Amino acid sequence: MTVTPIYGKRALRVESEEQRVLVIGDLHLGITAELSDKGIELPSQIPKTKERILDLVDDEKPDRLIFLGDVKHNIPVTSWGEWRDLPDFFSELSEQVPIEILPGNHDGDIKGLVPKDVIVHDAKGITINKNKVGLLHGHAWPDPKLMKTEKIITGHNHPTMEFQDKLGTRITEPAWVKTKLIPQKLPDELKNEIDGEGPELLIIPAFNKLVGGAPINRGMPEELLGPMFKSGVIQMDEAEVYLLDGTFLGKLKNLRRFGES
Repeated sequence: MTVTPIYGKRALRVESEEQRVLVIGDLHLGITAELSDKGIELPSQIPKTKERILDLVDDEKPDRLIFLGDVKHNIPVTSWGEWRDLPDFFSELSEQVPIEILPGNHDGDIKGLVPKDVIVHDAKGITINKNKVGLLHGHAWPDPKLMKTEKIITGHNHPTMEFQDKLGTRITEPAWVKTKLIPQKLPDELKNEIDGEGPELLIIPAFNKLVGGAPINRGMPEELLGPMFKSGVIQMDEAEVYLLDGTFLGKLKNLRRFGES
């Protein structure tokens, strides 16, 4: 079983002898409606997003396509554009590959927006590949069964690295984050399920290029963290950080100075 970022594509491949799974997080379809309300007029990004995903499906030929939540953007009310565009978006994708969704905090009404053949799971997550890999969005505590996996893959935080040049100009780059849990800080119902050191944790970048992200070398914004971060369960100092092209930047504890003011 291998878990491999598709570098440059903001997507992940989980492969075993039995199946190949394509994992994508944080589409935030419909974000342009919110931007329009703020005076930023952009065309809908849904057609381009669909094209990017179809290209990935064509290249990877997965047996399953799993979205790690926040497939839609607007909350608490689903926008008119989302009601109009999302059913066709998922209908076209589901003609190419079976689709599953692990709902995120932006995914209210999602069952009414997708075809009946699209599987919508519980927000606490699922396991795949003979229970070796756990998947969830990350805004809720995971199902205890995920603690017995080898790896947990989560989205939600849109991790980025922030860099500053000599002139003070700041840029951010999407990042992959690989780290571990701190079992003793978990709630008992989760801690009691762990064997040994527990699963590795992989936080994936947002697929949507407009959503921005949490500059992890400056500290993650509290509103994005989710219960595992807020409770200190995740080892962030020892986290390994990679850019989209696969460049290994090092451990986060040694990178924080790049994001300091």
